[in-house]
Amino acid sequence: MINFRFHVVSLIAIFLALALGVVIGAGVIDRGVVNTLNDRLDSVESKSDRIKNENDALTDENSKLSGVIKGLEPFAVDGRLVGETTAVLAVRGVDEGQVKATASAAQTAGATVPGILWIEDKWNLADSGAVKDLQDALGVTIKNKAELRTEAWRQLGVRLATAPSEVGTDDVLAALVDAGFLAYESTSGSDSLSAFPGREASVTLVTGTTAKVQSDVVVLPVANGLQAASVPLVVADQWVEAPDGPSRGDAVQPLRDSSLGRTVSTVDDLDQPMGPTTVVLTLADLLRTPPVVGHYGYGPGTQPLPSPAPS
Repeated sequence: MINFRFHVVSLIAIFLALALGVVIGAGVIDRGVVNTLNDRLDSVESKSDRIKNENDALTDENSKLSGVIKGLEPFAVDGRLVGETTAVLAVRGVDEGQVKATASAAQTAGATVPGILWIEDKWNLADSGAVKDLQDALGVTIKNKAELRTEAWRQLGVRLATAPSEVGTDDVLAALVDAGFLAYESTSGSDSLSAFPGREASVTLVTGTTAKVQSDVVVLPVANGLQAASVPLVVADQWVEAPDGPSRGDAVQPLRDSSLGRTVSTVDDLDQPMGPTTVVLTLADLLRTPPVVGHYGYGPGTQPLPSPAPS
């Protein structure tokens, strides 16, 4: 006889069966999901290992190529600047090693490189004391900062174009060094500013992303001052990639876009192993008769190297 207790037991059995089915089914499904995730994780790890191995191989290859490029430098620049005198101006904050490598490459090419003139961050004229010091060094009373810097580079351009024997006792270069706007580092064994930079010398100006004086304060004013004094000039950008930072060539692009771009050459890859070689080849072209002006590197509107000179 079927009674109420029988119905209760039947219902409990049914629910237990359903619960057991759900538990077993869920276990099977979860295991499948877990297996899928494990497979994907293994695939990602395998891909990561492959990318790491490829990066290691590329790093090793890049190191070897950089060594080859440096090793080829003497052959590329040999004899390019024989009999020439060239000076290096560099903004404090850029990689000093690469600045010195540029001076060394010029010496390898046969040039006399008397020294490096460092442009200090006092050129920012951050306070009235710096403004007063620059006025005193120049012997002027100009108060506008932009006009004062322009006058400074005009006077300095005239000074750098002056033969050492004609430098008088009122040497603006010495005054700017004494006032802390410039610092002189000899590369020829002589610490005397009176012989810097030498007769009919050319100049390489080095700026860059890490420079302590912004390029717009230096590049065009220096170029204007030196060109007005007929000093051959190459401007080199030592670019460093940085989040939200400038693009390669931004430091020299305003010069390239101006009328000075027809008389001043630029290089935007001084951060690369071939940078010093490119600067020397560019300078050699600029000193040819007639001068060959060019813009080199990897920024917009450039080519990697100057074209070979005709034999």
